[in-house]
Amino acid sequence: MAAKSRVISLIAAALISLLPRAAASSEEQLEWIGWSDEAAASLVYGIADSDHVIFSLACQQRAGPVTLVYPHEPKGAKDGAFYSLELRAGDHRLAIRTKGVRIEMDDLFILEGEVQRKADLQRLLGEGETLSVTVGQDVTELPLAGAADAGAVFLENCGR
Repeated sequence: MAAKSRVISLIAAALISLLPRAAASSEEQLEWIGWSDEAAASLVYGIADSDHVIFSLACQQRAGPVTLVYPHEPKGAKDGAFYSLELRAGDHRLAIRTKGVRIEMDDLFILEGEVQRKADLQRLLGEGETLSVTVGQDVTELPLAGAADAGAVFLENCGR
C-alpha cells in the first residue's frame, strides 16, 4: 500500500510538466495546480511545466487515503524514520505522521504520510490566507490564493 501511494505521488509530481500554464509568463511562479483523471487526482503547489514541487496531495479516485508528499529534509534526517508534520490554516490544524524517504536518483529527501479524514483537507484549503507546514522547528508558509479553485477537482474526487 505504501509503495502504491508513493508511486501515485511521484506520478502526480511528474505530471505537472504536462499541465498547461494558465497564463503565458516570462517568469516561473509557484502556484496551486489541480489534476484529475479516471484513476487518480492530485493537488500540487509548485511550478507548472517543471518538476519543482513544494507540496503534493494525491489519491486514487474515491478509494483509500490521500497521500501527502512534502520534499523536506529535517536536520539529521534518516531514511525510514518517522516525523511529525503539522498543517495549519486559520483555526484548523492537522497532525500527520510521515515517513522520511531518500530518493537517491534525485538526491531528494521527502516526507510521505496519509490523511484519513479528507474533510480536514477541505477545511485547511478553504481557511485562512496561508497553509503552514511545520516539521520540528522548520515552518514553511504556502499562500492559499488559488488553492480552492485549483483544488476543486481534487477535493471533488478525493475530499469525501
